[in-house]
Amino acid sequence: MTSTLLDIPFDHYQRYAAAAHLLQALELEAPSVLEVGANRQRLLGQFLPQATFLYTDLHAEGDEKDFVVADATQLPFGDRSFDAVVSLDVLEHIPAPLRARAVAEMARVANQMVVIGCPPDEPWVREAELDANGRWHELYGEDYVWLQEHKEFGLVDSSEVESILAAAGLQVLRFGQGDARLWASLMGSHFIKVKFPELEPLVTAADRLYNSRVFAGDHSDQPYRHYYVGVRNVDDAARLQAQPPFRSARDEEATAMLSHLAEGLRRLALRADNAEQEWSSTARLLQAYITDLDVAKQEWGATAAFAHQLQAAKDVSDAQWLQEQQASQALREVIEQDRVAAEARELTIKELRSESQVRSHELQEAQQQIIALRERVEQELSAQQTLSQDVQQLQRLQDEKAMAYLRSRRRWQSAVAVCAVGGSVLGLLAGWAWL
Repeated sequence: MTSTLLDIPFDHYQRYAAAAHLLQALELEAPSVLEVGANRQRLLGQFLPQATFLYTDLHAEGDEKDFVVADATQLPFGDRSFDAVVSLDVLEHIPAPLRARAVAEMARVANQMVVIGCPPDEPWVREAELDANGRWHELYGEDYVWLQEHKEFGLVDSSEVESILAAAGLQVLRFGQGDARLWASLMGSHFIKVKFPELEPLVTAADRLYNSRVFAGDHSDQPYRHYYVGVRNVDDAARLQAQPPFRSARDEEATAMLSHLAEGLRRLALRADNAEQEWSSTARLLQAYITDLDVAKQEWGATAAFAHQLQAAKDVSDAQWLQEQQASQALREVIEQDRVAAEARELTIKELRSESQVRSHELQEAQQQIIALRERVEQELSAQQTLSQDVQQLQRLQDEKAMAYLRSRRRWQSAVAVCAVGGSVLGLLAGWAWL
């Protein structure tokens, strides 16, 4: 293993060193290998320089002849076109409904072996990613983009991958590699390094320590990655089962140091970050003070000039004030005269008001007398009307009595006339009789 490969980030070394170890089980001198979803470093070829590689991904990283743009669910190659097909940390970034098709395509174009490495959907893996993402969020206030995609798409279902490989006629084996808690600790160190580049030499040294002393024995009941291996040759499967990978002696000293490295760097980074924020705050505060001082100087200069202007204006104002005082005194005298005249007028008004009140009282008494007189007049008029009515009634009675007297007189006169005539007749009769 070259010194350059031992210096790469531990997470890359885990993937590619593991895949290279599994491919070497084929014991082929110059195998043809297709890597599906290869990153831009193309590191797998450096671990297996004797092999021939072709790399694919959804987007081109350049115009290299060993790269083809291809979708993992529709690989543009014939059946069994390559001795081996490898896919590392790709399946969890494919939407879950498309993963079965991608695994089937890898099995279709593989002649002897398929190696798929990825974080499985296990509680300890979710916990490790949550811990690592928490470190990133603590430093940057957001989720780490690739771990966020793991949550969105979901981690890989081991039983689905194994059943698809088995359905393609492959014998399936599964190997775990990389303790999940150690992975979270080392990823936390890398996240801190991004925030504080000064720590890069220390983190690089930690990567080299892991790659050279820990990787080979980094096995656990709770691994961060599973490697699903599908082989067509029974002998290849037997060799892998007889000598399972990643089972070297565990370097406890190096593992313990790396396990505590991230937490120590975290405390240091948070302390440095707090100090940096405090210094930034102090610097901003100092700059604000300097700015305020400059502004204060300008304001004091402007204030002094303004004070001179105010003094000159005050001198003019004092002269005007004396004139105004004199005018004001004259005005006060006029006002005093007006006040005395006003008081005299007010006294006169009070007297007039008092006289008016007396006259008003007299007027009210006269009005009351008029009202009483009017009532007596009305009473007399009413009595006169009654007397007039009585007189009229008496006149009618007198008229009636006069008419009755005239009628009686006429009757009496008529009676007298009758009597006279009757007497004359009687006299005549008597005289006649006498004769």
